Amino acid sequence: MKKIVDTIIVGAGPAGSQCAYNLSSQGHSVILLDYRENIGNKLCTGIVSSEFENFYPDVSKFIYRKAYSASIFSPSGKLLKIKRNSPQALIIDRESFIREIAFNAEKFDTKLKLGRIVEKIEVDSKFVHIKAKYKGALEEYTSRSLVLASGFGSRLSKMVGLDTPKTKIFGAQIKINFNSIDEVNVFTGHSLPKGFFGWIVPLNDNYSYLGVLGKNNPKEIFEHFCSNLKNRYKELNFFNNVDIWGIPVSPSSKIFSNRVVGIGDVVGQVKPTTGGGIYFSMRSADLASQVLSEGLTSDNLSEEFLSKYQKSWENIFKKELQIGQLARFFYESLSDDEINNIINYLFESGVLDKEISFDWHSELVMYAFKTKILNFVKSPMKKAVQKVIYSLNK
Repeated sequence: MKKIVDTIIVGAGPAGSQCAYNLSSQGHSVILLDYRENIGNKLCTGIVSSEFENFYPDVSKFIYRKAYSASIFSPSGKLLKIKRNSPQALIIDRESFIREIAFNAEKFDTKLKLGRIVEKIEVDSKFVHIKAKYKGALEEYTSRSLVLASGFGSRLSKMVGLDTPKTKIFGAQIKINFNSIDEVNVFTGHSLPKGFFGWIVPLNDNYSYLGVLGKNNPKEIFEHFCSNLKNRYKELNFFNNVDIWGIPVSPSSKIFSNRVVGIGDVVGQVKPTTGGGIYFSMRSADLASQVLSEGLTSDNLSEEFLSKYQKSWENIFKKELQIGQLARFFYESLSDDEINNIINYLFESGVLDKEISFDWHSELVMYAFKTKILNFVKSPMKKAVQKVIYSLNK
């Protein structure tokens, strides 16, 4: 007879691997499926806040460098430098970190199965049934519950009754042989699409990530960005292959259904401001696995019971992401001249002397909107900003 496990997790990224570790370490049987042969190799810049280490101390083994400062270049080329005495962010080896989480889950009762392409999911009153292809052959799995962590744009979410993110952007990035900077460089305006930015993130003594965000034509935008950067950094050497990926920047309205929870990019658990998702994905996995473990133990995996996951998630993240979306819409509304003026204001006013968390932006965003920056907000967005400010002051 086919073995029935407690949970099948589709997707071995930060969300899926963390959830597998949590559930299997609590005594639940887990199968972790992923279409890739290499765990954790999704495109990502690998920057998390320094507080990330408080939640996930094992990340200390995978830190390329700690970021104490950053340089932000305005469209006119003016430099705004942010510097702190304590580290504000960690630049990590994401692939190795996620791989260790998945391998630690294997030490409990997680069966890791790579190279599996999930083609069909059916949920009935008692079980979840999955069909996946592996090297041309069809495999079938059965479980009491499902965790969907299959990433952005997955067609599987509709099969199990989850909502999909409504807003998306794109990233383009390469790893380059470049060691002329020792801090994160952020570039705004100029050759970049309105409302987006580019970056150089130093990894170690030899390599850096070079990338951009945009809404359309990411490869074309990236090539234009690189061409302009060569005027600034003559020693830049680029590789030929540019990696492009999609990023959801709005959370799904429904992240659970009968016997099913969704976590990570597949349900839009991503920062709208920067498109980063490691921290939000792993914290969401912690919340989901806690509720799912209770449901497995009590044999209650109903939609009503699993709604506790969405409620706990919204208590922590909903307002943060709403404000992040507001900040993104605001930034996309600005012209290069307005960005220049705001950066000049930030430089002169000391607004950025306030402590900044790389993973929690809402406090700084709302603080900024209460200053002269509010003058740059256009109607009807101004009403939305004022409404959020009013709700926070209540």
